[in-house]
Amino acid sequence: MKRYLSTLAVVLAALAVAAGCGGDASTMISSNAELRDKVMNVIGGNGALAGQMVDKLLAADSTKAIVVAKLFANGSAVQEILMRVAKDPTMVDGVLNVAVQDTGMKTHVMTLLKGMEMGAAGGR
Repeated sequence: MKRYLSTLAVVLAALAVAAGCGGDASTMISSNAELRDKVMNVIGGNGALAGQMVDKLLAADSTKAIVVAKLFANGSAVQEILMRVAKDPTMVDGVLNVAVQDTGMKTHVMTLLKGMEMGAAGGR
């Protein structure tokens, strides 16, 4: 906690100096790797701040696309998402409704369902 507060103090001090000197904080963070890492570590180490950052990133289409691409490139994150979707009937319904909008995927979904139905009938 002490380290977190000292890092936060350094970041805030740097931003205050940048603001006081007429410098642009975004330019300073973009151009200073050490400061950028400290800011990102503060955000990453605080759930509330991280949540606010994710909300901000998801608010714009350009950054939303980056977040989604990064998320789906992470195997463990994808597994977590799939597990959450699989446990929520409303989400499963949503996935199926979107999937069957495409003719090829609708055929695939129907084939899967028929296979499950046949498997259940064979198990009786």
